[in-house]
Amino acid sequence: MIVFFDLDGTLISDDEAYIIPDSAVNAIHKAQKNGHLMYVDTGRTVMNVEQRIRDIGFDGYICGCGMYIECDGKVIYQHTLSSELCKNVAKLVFECNMTPMYEHSKSFYCDKRSRNLDGFVKLKRRFEMQGKDLSPDVSDDGFAFDKFLAWYDEKSNIERFKREIEKDFDFIVRGDGFCEMTVKGFSKGTGIKKVLEYHNIPIDNAYAIGDSMNDLPMLTAVPNSIVMGNGSEELKKSASFVTKDLLDNGIEYALKHFGMI
Repeated sequence: MIVFFDLDGTLISDDEAYIIPDSAVNAIHKAQKNGHLMYVDTGRTVMNVEQRIRDIGFDGYICGCGMYIECDGKVIYQHTLSSELCKNVAKLVFECNMTPMYEHSKSFYCDKRSRNLDGFVKLKRRFEMQGKDLSPDVSDDGFAFDKFLAWYDEKSNIERFKREIEKDFDFIVRGDGFCEMTVKGFSKGTGIKKVLEYHNIPIDNAYAIGDSMNDLPMLTAVPNSIVMGNGSEELKKSASFVTKDLLDNGIEYALKHFGMI
């Protein structure tokens, strides 16, 4: 069997403590010893998968909502956007008076011309505390991205932004005045399909574990969908199984329930 794990809120506590429970790590290792494959499936770009996650020893990674796939230590798929599209998006975001954070497989990019809206400042500070470099700017040579976040308020032209961005990107509301844009045709679910093809694993043997509505594409891509006890109540309606909270040994409980450990 193969299991695809979301990160934030599923494997890592969605709070200031940012905990990866020992019970989750131990359960993953036991499942691997029993012959099952364990994969990360995250919206984060690959450079935002920190070393402590790598140290767990997953069999592979789907990053950037299916834009980058790594199996057995090899990159088997990577989709890149044209420089022209990236520059046009940055121009649109600036003209709509929004505050962006662009995520690439090798770097983050910000726009020094934009306003420092509160949500952006908080996330930027958190990333910097983790040692991430957010100094690269959209004006730099080589500016590129795989997906991006943006913050907006009453001074932003969100109507124009949505109208123009939705030609090439899916617009996902992540919170009050906060949105995420992913490339059309790519998702956590499309990444799963490519990994199953790579390993020649039947879809009936695939499991996905998530906690929030942005995990819906991965949960609907497999017949065995698991939602964390601490997850979205709306998401639980589409789950095959609802496990316990992450901090109540929820990962271990789920893998035991399905006979992997």
